[in-house]
Amino acid sequence: MGALLSVGMALPASAASASPEPISSAQRLLALQGLMAVLDSRSGSVPNSVTGWYVDPASNSVVVLATDDAAARTFAAGQRHVRIEHVDARPRLLADLRGGDTITTSVGGRCSVGFNAISGHTRYIITAGHCTKLGGTWSGPGGTAIGPVAKTTFPGHDFGLVEVTSAAWEQTHDVDSDHGYLNVAGDAPAAVGDQVCLSGSTSGYHCGKVVAVGETVNYGDGDVVNGLTRTDMCAEAGDSGGSIMSGSQAQGTLSGGSGGCLLGGQTYFQPIQQVLSTYGLTLITGAASQDQR
Repeated sequence: MGALLSVGMALPASAASASPEPISSAQRLLALQGLMAVLDSRSGSVPNSVTGWYVDPASNSVVVLATDDAAARTFAAGQRHVRIEHVDARPRLLADLRGGDTITTSVGGRCSVGFNAISGHTRYIITAGHCTKLGGTWSGPGGTAIGPVAKTTFPGHDFGLVEVTSAAWEQTHDVDSDHGYLNVAGDAPAAVGDQVCLSGSTSGYHCGKVVAVGETVNYGDGDVVNGLTRTDMCAEAGDSGGSIMSGSQAQGTLSGGSGGCLLGGQTYFQPIQQVLSTYGLTLITGAASQDQR
């Protein structure tokens, strides 16, 4: 029978002279992955102050990130090869702001995102002025607050800004379409006869042509707006402020129209250049990324 070995007993000469088997990096990684699985199994009871954990082969440990080190030690209790790393803030879920998205105000009203822009370090979405004139705090899809109205120009022109004060929102250079996202690359204006497309939160994405530019429109009750561009596209209530695009070029935000998408109609949009120059804004633009559809 073979010799039984236990701590405190003398080893046979042959065993004493043998070198212990080295632990391979693959074995270490497997052990750490096992520890990771144990911590994953505790996800249902993890406190908010523990912000994450991951395998770090370089230190032969599983790193637990936390804003409260004591809470991290309790979470990982009973496990070896755990390293606590203090972080200053918890991660948060982020959502993207895109042209054509639904926005609603706390005082009642629904419109659409036009474009994202910045002035210095302040973030804004551009929409219709008759929308921001309603006031209140505006929220995006899902009801997450975006921020308050910052500026309104209506009547005379029809544009306004909502300040993006919530850290939950990421600005993009995207506009919703029926074939994924359009990339906003610039703001070169379209001419009469050129194709333009609307992205609105009610009627969705569809296209038409520019019919006239520099038109003054009387919406009634003293609401006269000048400098608008007329198109043969239709729109519906809630599309106001939505993005007007021509290819990859931002054209403006939907102001109003007549008729509807069931029987056909026409629309007017506020050219984007007037908004940018009036408020000193920089339009957020960029190249299309590989994950854009």
